[in-house]
Amino acid sequence: MKKYLIILLVVCLGFSLIGCKKKAKEADFSEITDTEPVQTSSELATEATTTNLPATETEAPTETEAEPTETEPPLPSGDVEPLFPDRYPIAAMTNNKAAARPQSGLSKAKLIYQMMTEARTTRLLMLLDATEGVIGPIRSARPAYLDLVAQHQAFYVYAGNYRVIEASPVKNNIRILDALKGHYGMYYRTTHRKSPHNLYTTMEAAYKRAEKIYGSITPSKPVRGLYTRSEFLLPAGGEPATNLKYNFSKTKEAFKYNEKTQTYRKYNDGQVLVDEQTKKDLQIANIIVLHRPHGLMPNGVHNKINWVDQDEATYLTGGRKYTITWKKASHTDPIIYYLDGEELVLNPGLTWIIVTDDRALNTVIYE
Repeated sequence: MKKYLIILLVVCLGFSLIGCKKKAKEADFSEITDTEPVQTSSELATEATTTNLPATETEAPTETEAEPTETEPPLPSGDVEPLFPDRYPIAAMTNNKAAARPQSGLSKAKLIYQMMTEARTTRLLMLLDATEGVIGPIRSARPAYLDLVAQHQAFYVYAGNYRVIEASPVKNNIRILDALKGHYGMYYRTTHRKSPHNLYTTMEAAYKRAEKIYGSITPSKPVRGLYTRSEFLLPAGGEPATNLKYNFSKTKEAFKYNEKTQTYRKYNDGQVLVDEQTKKDLQIANIIVLHRPHGLMPNGVHNKINWVDQDEATYLTGGRKYTITWKKASHTDPIIYYLDGEELVLNPGLTWIIVTDDRALNTVIYE
């Protein structure tokens, strides 16, 4: 009799353990679900989730925080300074459709990347470190821009499509300020334009939010990347180029050189581009035309660009154009540009980088 009781107890215990394991697996699965809790407006304004918290002192430094290696190129010599010497920049994802122009913040930007998105439209990634000013209209993230955000160690100001960041090799290097992922309180909508071309923020709000979520907005050392001169200097050599024409789609785009200001004006279909806030045309000191092969992400919609590479590009400044080379060693390393074998130092003022695919490159004309 005792023998049967023991066997019965063993069988019952076995079923109990199987049930516990099944519940444990179900609990683990529920913890990794994609669903986010519904939040109130007050929670959105004050949220500091674990996914957005700054790294603690005990965590290993990210790739962008690593000490310089022996293979890192020497810094440019002379009277030059980093493009962003005092603060990590804001990288604002802005629309570039006709309905979204003119944009706000253009005149305060130090660097603008123009790149193609879907249906051959383009968006602008504006990098700024101004203390104040309106920026927008803000749009969603795109995968092809993420290496650029990471290399500048920027705070990424955008609205939605976080999943492309999650799938990116630089996901741990992107400090997000996503309007649809807990940061809506720093954004506002205007009534002078229709959605989605009316979402804006300010530099004050962006930096305030960045400091609250990520800690210091001041790097311990200048961010490695582009450098600028304190005064205009025309490089030796080159060829005359006072006009640049190109197009990604039906919109005819151009830059025209103004000898008096030693800068270029930007045009879209013959209309000069101005800053929405100042109503003044831009003064662009440097232009880089950089060609990259474009592919498609697995979703068949978003553009894919391999940035880890080296190649030639074209640099325009002072009414002349120069053949330069560039190299990007990793997803988080900066793009380093070289002119005649030495690191390129930009003239003071706004720099506009046009990233072309094969089709857009074939439309480029220098005059």
